[in-house]
Amino acid sequence: MSNTLSQKKLPEFTIWQFINLCMGAVGLQFAWSMQIQLTGRVTEPLGATPLILGLIWLAGPITGIIVQPIVGAISDNMWTGFGRRRPFLLVGAILGSLALVGMPYSPTLLMAASMLWIIDICVNVSQGPHRALIPDNVPSSQTALANSFISFGFGLGAVIAFGFPFILKEILNYQIGIKEQFIVGAVALTTAMLWTVITTPENNKPEPSEDVKKDSPFESIKMFLISSLISGGILAVAIFAAGFPGQFDPSNSKFIQDALAWFVLILSFPMLGMALKSFYTPEIGKLCSMQYFTWLGIMCLFIYFNNYVVHNIYLTPDLTEASQVIKDMFEPTVLEATNLSGIALAAFNLVCVIVSIPLGILCNKFGKKNVHAFALTCMGLAFLGAAFFAKTPAMVVGFIALAGIGWASTLTIPFALLMDNMKKGKEGSSLGKFNLFVAGPQILSSIAVGYLINRNPVMLESGGSTHHWEYSLIVAGGALILAALVALTLKREMPLEQNIIETQEQEKIPATV
Repeated sequence: MSNTLSQKKLPEFTIWQFINLCMGAVGLQFAWSMQIQLTGRVTEPLGATPLILGLIWLAGPITGIIVQPIVGAISDNMWTGFGRRRPFLLVGAILGSLALVGMPYSPTLLMAASMLWIIDICVNVSQGPHRALIPDNVPSSQTALANSFISFGFGLGAVIAFGFPFILKEILNYQIGIKEQFIVGAVALTTAMLWTVITTPENNKPEPSEDVKKDSPFESIKMFLISSLISGGILAVAIFAAGFPGQFDPSNSKFIQDALAWFVLILSFPMLGMALKSFYTPEIGKLCSMQYFTWLGIMCLFIYFNNYVVHNIYLTPDLTEASQVIKDMFEPTVLEATNLSGIALAAFNLVCVIVSIPLGILCNKFGKKNVHAFALTCMGLAFLGAAFFAKTPAMVVGFIALAGIGWASTLTIPFALLMDNMKKGKEGSSLGKFNLFVAGPQILSSIAVGYLINRNPVMLESGGSTHHWEYSLIVAGGALILAALVALTLKREMPLEQNIIETQEQEKIPATV
């Protein structure tokens, strides 16, 4: 075989090395947790409706679609004295932390949305290369365990991030403010990522390989531009066919919001098709489909859960257009509801922490696809239970905690399955493309589900109105059941070394000594 990094014998990782590696995931999850928990609390008082909230949340998928493939391809093709992945880890964490500090101080909705986009760009700069440290440095026999530790790190970070406001309130009788929580998240992101950067050296410099064609870092930009042209054309035809041109008015914000939303939704599909074509095998196709349905469901939780608790469990009316006096009157209730949603998501991630490593062990006995399908089914049923049966705070926490089984599996098993099947020498690029099937369904959940909720207001018995936020959990439950069914169609799981040999045979690549 040729002399590439992937064919060198890598020393086995120790437990402490796995812990050092997963600390970066703790910091990244702090950043995501601040967004998941608090974006609604920052943007709703500034005037964000459910549809606008969904549009703001496009920051994650759009930046993921563009940034991770670019960073993955660049880091595949570079080497510095500091390594090839670690520079991205450090720069993304520092800049992302600065944006986290700035977001809650935003005086306008536009500025708050801009800060969210900057946070997502920076976190995506760090996240792809962080995951790529595994195939770079960990032997193939330990990649499933390494991904389990990454899952453990994400879960631990979320437990701390979601749980510490409640603990401060109950134990120290101190209600931490929204701005202070963002500052804590910024410090945690930089500190934890710095830990991984310092303690996880990159000693395996890749050597040139003639049998691996490197991906261009501009491939994702090209795909984005082509998809934009296709989407714009489809949307224009749809508008004219429906007889809407007369309604077009740049001052009509609702029409502009709807047009932008559907443009971005259409945009995601050609991009996903081009990405899949560039690294397609039948098994990878199934994996990408499984990821799409999985993340459609998960993002319904992340985007809308806090508002579901605030408005459907605590029966707080919609405060989007309320006066400051009304907002101040409901602020204690909103904070209490936010604490509860934080506890539910902390329980969700605590279960993830508890079961993540055992799931990796169970994969050896029952097979990755069977374990993953079971875990996704648990998550789907938990979401449906929360939507239809949860009436009290305790029931909400219980159902969301059960969903943590699927969350642990989602952070672990799909990546282990992908690493079984992706070509070596293209780890960063492959992970970046795989991330499109995490980002793409985020667009669908941000737009289509946000549109569904926005179109269905409901009157509260106590006065005022809100929306059917539970619809997001119903969509989530159905999507995860579909993902579990797709997982069961996977036909084989083979060792990485065997996959390399079969890939060479299929592509007729001559093996060299």
